[in-house]
Amino acid sequence: MGLFSAAPLSVSHTLFSPLEALLPSCQNLRDCPALSDALWLQLGVERVLHELPSGRGFLQQHATRFSGAPPRANYFESLKSSRRLALVSELNLRLYPSMAREIPDPLASYEDLANFDLYAGDGHWHRAAAHDAPIDGTRYATGHFYALSLRDHSLRHLAVGQGKKEHDMHVLKRLDAPRLRQGAPKGRQVLYAWDKACIDFRAWDRWKRSHGVYFVSCEKGNMKLAVTGQPVWDPTDPVNAGIQSMDWVSGLAGVLLRRIVYQEPLTGTIYTFLTNEMTIRPGLIALLYKLRWDIEKVFDELKNKFKEQQAWASTPEAKSAQAQLIALTHNLLVLLEEQLRREGIVNEAEIERRQQVLQAAQVVAHHAGRLIPSCVVALQRLTQRSVKLLRWLRSCLAERLPWHAATPRLRDLYAEL
Repeated sequence: MGLFSAAPLSVSHTLFSPLEALLPSCQNLRDCPALSDALWLQLGVERVLHELPSGRGFLQQHATRFSGAPPRANYFESLKSSRRLALVSELNLRLYPSMAREIPDPLASYEDLANFDLYAGDGHWHRAAAHDAPIDGTRYATGHFYALSLRDHSLRHLAVGQGKKEHDMHVLKRLDAPRLRQGAPKGRQVLYAWDKACIDFRAWDRWKRSHGVYFVSCEKGNMKLAVTGQPVWDPTDPVNAGIQSMDWVSGLAGVLLRRIVYQEPLTGTIYTFLTNEMTIRPGLIALLYKLRWDIEKVFDELKNKFKEQQAWASTPEAKSAQAQLIALTHNLLVLLEEQLRREGIVNEAEIERRQQVLQAAQVVAHHAGRLIPSCVVALQRLTQRSVKLLRWLRSCLAERLPWHAATPRLRDLYAEL
């Protein structure tokens, strides 16, 4: 029996195995007889996985599977623990390097991206917890701000929103340099693709100069930017297909930016991107903003496939712990899916469907006299866990199935239409 209350070679053991070697070395680990840290983490991950609207419902339906499961009061009290919050945050940090090693990087072949850690960033909202105190007579939703690695799809929790509905840029300005850089070593650069809510040119310039942190976003309609020059770019490069123009522009307080105009090949829609990064090919900047949609797909998965629609508890520690456990669950699922892929168990039907969509899109673009950028064609990956995978995993955890007996089931599920 491992740390995570799972029989060796079971599906549960495989799911939690990435944490087995990491947990004992965590500085925030403590011996707690009433509810061990390992069991607290396992309960948190499984609570995210199972589609239950309340902690009581989860404990009533699933806690009996675990040896040493706590009374309801102990479990809810443990969510308030700042020490356990620090533990799950530390465990996520320790897991990121494993993900970078294990998960294939779809952007590795682009040399101009080689020295960048790349993230999509955005806010996500949960309904207020049942016992949240009202502000001016209203219980406001709980905002969480996340970053999603565009290289390995690891999910990172940046901050909990404060007050009624904290603005994205206000949250970003609260973050210190290590949080903004997400552990990137000295000399490595960090680039965020964020929507228009992140635009503050003075802050962009400060973060670039002080921390090596860059941003790309979309131009707002009411902006008045002065063109100061036209940098050289290669319109024959297939990566740059769809790029209409690129200018140097001067923003607020004289901050120098690149403005990149891109035409979407299917609809002909024009997008205008702004970035304070000056070296990456314009077609790749457009691709990185397109990949920002990945974090929206993750949020859709959390809301509709995991039913994580409401805050678990009222304290700031509990809200942050929920977000860190959500990120940990996502990250473990990404690693589990990679383990399955290496064993040849993949959702071939969904991959084939996506290839058909791509081929149809290429035909539409061709008839419109446009090309899909080569980087878009090359980067075709699944951005959500399938319902089939999640249903399989939930049933395997409930039945305590061994891995060798469970994987044929998933092969059969993937083979069905």
